[in-house]
Formats: sequence, structure tokens, C-alpha cells
Amino acid sequence: MTQTDTSNTLAIGLMFTATALLCGNTHADSGVSEAADTYAPPPAYIKAASTPLEPPKRKLRPSQAVESYRERIEEMETMYGAYGAGMDEQLLGLGTALQEAGAHEEAIRQFRRAMLISRVNEGLYSLSQIPMIERMIESQIALNQWEEANDNQQYLYWLHARNYGEKDPRMLPVINNLSRWHLQAYVEEKGGTLFEHLISATNLYQLAVDIITQNFGANDLRLVEALRGLKATNYYLATYEGEPQPPVVVNTSFGSGNVDAQRRSKLDHYRMNSFSSGKNAIARIVDVYQKNPQSPPAASAKAKVELGDWYMMFNKWHSARQTYGEAYQALWDNGATNREIEDIFGRPAALPALPMLEEDPNTPANAYVTVAYDVTAFGKARNIRILNAYPEDRISIRSRVRSVLKRAKFRPRFENGEPVETKNIVQRFVFD
Repeated sequence: MTQTDTSNTLAIGLMFTATALLCGNTHADSGVSEAADTYAPPPAYIKAASTPLEPPKRKLRPSQAVESYRERIEEMETMYGAYGAGMDEQLLGLGTALQEAGAHEEAIRQFRRAMLISRVNEGLYSLSQIPMIERMIESQIALNQWEEANDNQQYLYWLHARNYGEKDPRMLPVINNLSRWHLQAYVEEKGGTLFEHLISATNLYQLAVDIITQNFGANDLRLVEALRGLKATNYYLATYEGEPQPPVVVNTSFGSGNVDAQRRSKLDHYRMNSFSSGKNAIARIVDVYQKNPQSPPAASAKAKVELGDWYMMFNKWHSARQTYGEAYQALWDNGATNREIEDIFGRPAALPALPMLEEDPNTPANAYVTVAYDVTAFGKARNIRILNAYPEDRISIRSRVRSVLKRAKFRPRFENGEPVETKNIVQRFVFD
């Protein structure tokens, strides 16, 4: 379902995107003996690393690029053998051509073969495997093989950590990508245990914060996106309502004993701290912007609005009201334009966004409900009126829209630094 505003437009302020999260850039110690090495790849990859090459499959579908690669690979096998130098590059090209043709299963086989040859020629920890792994993930996503793609994401992280060290600044882009992956898997309900995706993302963002602080300082602007990632994961932890189906344990790191109890205890610990952890992350964003002279104009004041939103979402009205007032004044003091202030405080904003209605397979196509409502100075929807709906006889969709608005929280409109009521907001909810 989507929402379309029709008058007195409502700002939908989604402050928690599962994307856009960090960046970054050293050297790993190489004096550790193989016998003492505690770094171990994900279990799923131990099997893959030791699997012998399969005979290459013959042509799957007509494609000039595919056939060209196949001919070149046959020539190289005849001249240099199955593990000849350069074979991995040709197999990567073949797999990519197959992928572009939609032959994802065959593409994955060629990427795996390329990885094995790369390991034989350049070593188990060679970073030359990375393009093959990334391409393989693309095909696994296309095939909805989320658990396999998750294993590959974890392997990418392990491979970089094995080469650089887990706390090396060059790990930051890798941490960013894996964090996004976990958040995407949670939001789209992909994989076995959704809350473990949240916990993994939380830990990765905290690791990014630590790396940036240690290497670039406590006020480096790169911290902002990592801290916003922490804010997002803590919001999802706070609003976590359980698995959509009985979880499948895909991670044995919880140890032995009563696994369910251990998993519940771990989740409860993270959820119990979610409000304070998110608040601390936003407060640090404010601090970074205040202390870094290269911060964008009024950035710290805008971050303070985020802090007010956080309080509001957790029903802490008095703290939200005080923080909004400070932010409103700080925007004026820091040279924000009238347009910028109006965009933030000139109309109510749903927090973090209006909840999407649960899908109902019995809802007709093109169904919609148009409503009018007021938003109080305390950020609550009141006086909800159904203006029209299609189909007219479907009472259920009207009830669902009313229920959503009654539960929603809003940043209220401000005038002269004070929250005020906004009347007669008109909005249409469209069911796709």
C-alpha cells in the first residue's frame, strides 16, 4: 500500500533507511603460523573450498559471448590444463555472460570453478576471488537463494578480515556492505532468523564507529552514517515483534544448552538497551556536527530534530518537546533558511513513516481510502474522517486505515518555536 497526499501535504519523514551507510581505508600481520591461526572461514565454505572441479557443462543457451568464452576456455585447458593461469578470469567472464543471459544456476557453477582455480594458483586467502563471490551473490539473490547468498556475504567479510585485520580502516566499505545486507534481509524478511540479522548489523555498525574513532578521531564526519546505522538497527530492535514463522537456526555461535533460551536472552538484552543505544547514537551525531568545523550549515540543529523524533517515537513527549524547541532555536541561530525550517517544522511529519497496512489478498485492485484528520500539538491523529473509499462497501479497508492513523506518531507543526495543532489534513491511502 502506498500513501498519496492531496492537500495540506503530510511530510513522511522516514529517518531510518536501511541503505546509505559509511565508507573508509592498512595491513594485517602475517607472522601468525597456520597451525595457530584462529581465523576460520564460514563452515559452508570449507566444503566449497575442498570440492574438486566438475567437468564443464556444455552450452546452455545460444549467446555469442558465452560461446566465445567457452571456446577460449577449451583452448586454454588444452594448452595449460584445468588450473592454468588466467583460467579464472575467463571463467569469470563466462559466468558473467551466463548471468546476463539469465542462466543463473550455470553462472554460479562457473563462478565457483573460477574461485577454486584462483585459490589453487594464488592461495586460499587471495582477494582475487572477490569479483567471483560478488557475482555469485547477485545470481543467488536472483534465484532467491538467501541463505547461500548470506554465506557468501559472510565469506566476503572473512576474506577481507583475514587479509587486513578486523579493525583495519580498509574494512569500512566491507562492513558497510554487510550491514546493508543484514538490514535488507530483515526488512524484506529474508533468511532464517531475522533478529540475528538485526544483531549482526548492530554489531557491525558499532565496529565501524570504533574503527573510525580510533583511526580518524572522535569528531570525524564519517562517524555520522555509521551512527545513523546504529539508530536504524536499534529502532528495528525496539519494534521487533517476532519471526514471521518459526526461525531456522543458521548460526551455531550461541553454544550448547538450551538454544531457544539463549537466543531469547540475547535478543532481550539488545531490545532492553535499544532506546538508550539509539538515543546515544543520535546524541553523538549532534556532538560530531557541533565539534567538526567542516560540518554542513545547521547540521547539528537538524540532528537535534532527529533526537526529538526519537523521543517522540518512544512516547517521551516532554523530552521531545524540549529537544524540538532547542533545535528550532538552533536552526535560526545557525543560519538555516526559512525554507529549511519550514520543511522541518512547517507541517506534521509521520515518525518514522506511516506504518504500511498489512497486505490483504482479498482487497480489490486499485482500492483506496481518502481520509481527513487533525494532528494535535502532542503528535497524535484525532478527528479521523473517511471522505471516500473504493470499493464503497468494503468496511474492512476503512477500519484498517483508521487503525493505522490512531497508532501513528507525528512530529507536530511548530509556529514561533511552539508545537501547534494542524487541522484538516487530507490524505489518500492507495492499496497496490
